[in-house]
Amino acid sequence: MTKNIFIALTALILLLATAAPSQSQSEKLDRIRVARASDSATEAALWFAKEGGFFEKHGISAELIRFQGSSLVVSTMLAGEVAISQIGAAAVVDAGLAGGDLINVASIIRNFVFYIFSRPEIERMADLKGKAMGTSRYGAISDFAARFALAKYGLQPEKDVAILQTGGPSESVAALNANRIQAVALTAPATIRARKLGLRPLLDISKLEANFPFNGIVVRKSFLKNNENLLRRFMMAYIEGVALAKKDAPFAKKVMAKYFRSEDREILDESYDWIVKQNFTLPPYPAIPGLVTILKSVETRNPKAKDMKPEDFVDMSIVQELDKSGFIANAMR
Repeated sequence: MTKNIFIALTALILLLATAAPSQSQSEKLDRIRVARASDSATEAALWFAKEGGFFEKHGISAELIRFQGSSLVVSTMLAGEVAISQIGAAAVVDAGLAGGDLINVASIIRNFVFYIFSRPEIERMADLKGKAMGTSRYGAISDFAARFALAKYGLQPEKDVAILQTGGPSESVAALNANRIQAVALTAPATIRARKLGLRPLLDISKLEANFPFNGIVVRKSFLKNNENLLRRFMMAYIEGVALAKKDAPFAKKVMAKYFRSEDREILDESYDWIVKQNFTLPPYPAIPGLVTILKSVETRNPKAKDMKPEDFVDMSIVQELDKSGFIANAMR
């Protein structure tokens, strides 16, 4: 009897061992390095996917790496040191015109998520005529946003309003507070610091509906060709993270607090309400009209832009596939 029980247990153990994958097999993840260019709330889609466990769910171990600006992200990607990044399409266009093979596969923000803050004495956009507006650097997204807003109000950049490079958000707020410039385009959480200094929130540029590829997922064309399945799984995780954040404000704010290293409720509330809830967009199709704007702007300094089309810088295939399959709609429920 004892012998029969022993034989039965041995058979059961062997059956389980062959039927179930080993621990190392089930836990094997594809490791990728993902670059981002800032610590603002506009980067939070990556944070939501990681902290929500969605990368691991889809078999990916994602290392999120912070770089100082999109130019460094681009050079690192072209050197093959980073597989995927989250940057604006303006950097993709610049890289493409210089011979790089970067491509925008998704845009989670298709708007200029900036407020124009001004000196207290500036009460309306028309008051900026003859004044100076700051931007982080020429060709940056804040530069495009500032020029777009000025033009919407009949002001010609550099003719009616000087455009000065003022550096990052902290440096730009300091320049505005010191009256070295009279206005600047800012995003959260720099908007909170500007407001606390008594600077005026003059215009919410996002309400102008620019349809501009502010921020999204960028890869090399060669990576897309050779790693389509991996990129598809990455996008599934990315989309599920955003969908959860838009439905679950406490989760989203907890994640942002971790990456901001701040529990400031005002910062978290504004970052969530203005950026995540209002401006994170699903399905995350690349914004073609905004690419037209970028190419026209670049023509003055790079004639090659005249021969390029917006479609040269995007590939919608994975987003289209996930959209048509119902995956995105299910994630949003």
